[in-house]
Amino acid sequence: MRTAILSLLLIFALSVKAQVAIDTAPDFTVKDVHGGQHHLYGYLDAGNYVVIDFFTTNCGPCQTYASEVSASYEYFGCNGSNVVYMGINWGSDNTGVILFDSLWGAHYPAVSGLQGGGNNVVESFQVQSYPTVILIAPDRSIVNNYIWPPLRDTINANVLEAGGFPQACTVSTNHPQEDISPEIKAVQPGREQLLLTLSGHAESGLLQVYAADGRLAGTFRTSASTSVYPVNHLKAGVYIARLSENGRFRVSYKFVVR
Repeated sequence: MRTAILSLLLIFALSVKAQVAIDTAPDFTVKDVHGGQHHLYGYLDAGNYVVIDFFTTNCGPCQTYASEVSASYEYFGCNGSNVVYMGINWGSDNTGVILFDSLWGAHYPAVSGLQGGGNNVVESFQVQSYPTVILIAPDRSIVNNYIWPPLRDTINANVLEAGGFPQACTVSTNHPQEDISPEIKAVQPGREQLLLTLSGHAESGLLQVYAADGRLAGTFRTSASTSVYPVNHLKAGVYIARLSENGRFRVSYKFVVR
């Protein structure tokens, strides 16, 4: 009985360390959700280490650890040192990944599965589970195929040991907004109703409310400089209200329904 238990523990330990089933990184070129192009071998041939966070938008642990990966990304200079960070998504489009980033504090470049080429990268790396954070050395070897847990200090320790250099982050970690952003406020006058109030926006705006898993929960056309929109149908959870005007993103607001 004891031998069987030890065998099961050994199998579990091995499986935990094998979430990417290859040892050498295959090349890829992808486009992130803001249009930036990323060529893996270009980064590696320039002497950089590359940290990849493989994730899905509806994965609870992916949501939990996104801000931790971001903290490590900032510790190593926001892709300004010899360490490059990127998120590779499976299964979502650019809008879904942008919403994920906004909700869960992911500031590093992110590639959607459907529009950025992420699905192909996930398949070529034979990713077994999510999130899977890996570290690739300049010689294209995967020096760590499962950094777990993907906390800031754990990731930092692995990157430092491999040869990464910390550096101050000199770029903004917030996506720039157009002109002077309108304001979105959530007010709750009673237990049975939640209202979203927008002020200072154009008449051509589109307000979309998304759940934490990327599901569209409501769509409203704005029609005045100040408008109120009822969303009392929402279940308990985290949501993001996203305002676009003339097809261009203006501002987002995260709120919680309890």
